[in-house]
Amino acid sequence: MKRFCNYLTFVVMLMATAVSMTSCDDDDADQAYDMNGIWRGIIQGSYYVDRFHNNDYDTEIQFVQEGVFAHGGYGLETDYPHDRHKPFVQVGFDWTVRDGKIYLEYDDGYRVIIRDYELYSVGRSTHFRGYFDNYDTGETMASFDLVKISDATDLSYAKKHRTDFSAEEEE
Repeated sequence: MKRFCNYLTFVVMLMATAVSMTSCDDDDADQAYDMNGIWRGIIQGSYYVDRFHNNDYDTEIQFVQEGVFAHGGYGLETDYPHDRHKPFVQVGFDWTVRDGKIYLEYDDGYRVIIRDYELYSVGRSTHFRGYFDNYDTGETMASFDLVKISDATDLSYAKKHRTDFSAEEEE
């Protein structure tokens, strides 16, 4: 009987461990699903200065989840300068959600981590706010508060630009 109880305890502990590990994967996939769409707003801090040597931009970021249960995907960031004489900047990126953080790796080699973020509602709009950290140094670069402007059910927008970036790299 004692042997049976030990065996049963071992099986229960094994099952509890398996369930707790898969729940993190489910959380990451749920967070990735929530990110899917187009977000617009301003990033405040050194983020623009580090990338473009100027701080006067509005940003639009589209996150495209690779599949229903995927933990990430690809996207496109478009930065619009306040000075209309300067061109806007577009850069593609790959992203993934791991352990409650979003990791972005841009096509130009720039890498950031989005941490301490939250999604919240104001009226009928959904907001996304948090912090950008430098991937390599861990230094906080900026805070942001973006508003979801589209659920992006038509994924051709980012997919087209993703194809454009791939074609440029091959040339």
